[in-house]
Amino acid sequence: MKICTLASSSSGNCTVVSHNGAHILIDAGISLRRVKEGLRQIGLPIERLEAVLITHEHSDHISGIGMLIKHYKTPVFCSRGAGSGICRTYPEAGPFVNCFEPGSTFTLNSIKVTSFRTPHDTQESVGYTIEADGKKLIYVTDLGYVTREVIDAATGADIAIIEANHDREMLRNGPYPSFMKKRIMSKYGHLSNDDSAQLSSHLAASGLRRILLAHLSRENNTPECAVDTVGDVLCGDGFVLGDDIELDVAPPFTMSRLYDL
Repeated sequence: MKICTLASSSSGNCTVVSHNGAHILIDAGISLRRVKEGLRQIGLPIERLEAVLITHEHSDHISGIGMLIKHYKTPVFCSRGAGSGICRTYPEAGPFVNCFEPGSTFTLNSIKVTSFRTPHDTQESVGYTIEADGKKLIYVTDLGYVTREVIDAATGADIAIIEANHDREMLRNGPYPSFMKKRIMSKYGHLSNDDSAQLSSHLAASGLRRILLAHLSRENNTPECAVDTVGDVLCGDGFVLGDDIELDVAPPFTMSRLYDL
């Protein structure tokens, strides 16, 4: 299984997962041009996309859907709540949207997909586990706190793309208005570095070996701060960075390296 983030920020999110000729996107919150260029760089024609999995209907996760459907008729898979939001934004998407109940498992060619609920301020937000040939990816961003359902879904993952949105002190002392700070720190907002660190350590104990911190805020976080916070907790729990655990940050506007499991 090969994994690469094409973008990861509040301005746009998109990740590609490939296995044995099956290719999917998780979220499509960037332009069609950027999707095509990212896929080209890893040698994948956009015509070979099996589907797009959508986590929720906020614009930084769906802004590329309209053009993908218009030009390539790419199937979209999402929860019913997210599907309703997508169809309000892109009425022409209706025939291409395939809705499921959170918790559902389905297959796309050789890739097994399982969804799980995430607490976020949308109608029906989800995360995903992706499995192929005995390897497992957990993709979980845009959630206010880590639920038991998230932990159960993520346990046993080989690689994790986990939100580390903000440093709590930077957010509290930063330029955002108070209502936005409350939203981000609420149970339906975004994960802090500290929350991400606790989840990372739990998953490392279950066998996780690669972590890609994602959806970092430009105003309320830095890659160095996120890595230091998560890394300190992992080291404190007995994991050696670089040996036991590989820890990195997903670039906000450019591609990550290609992870090959």
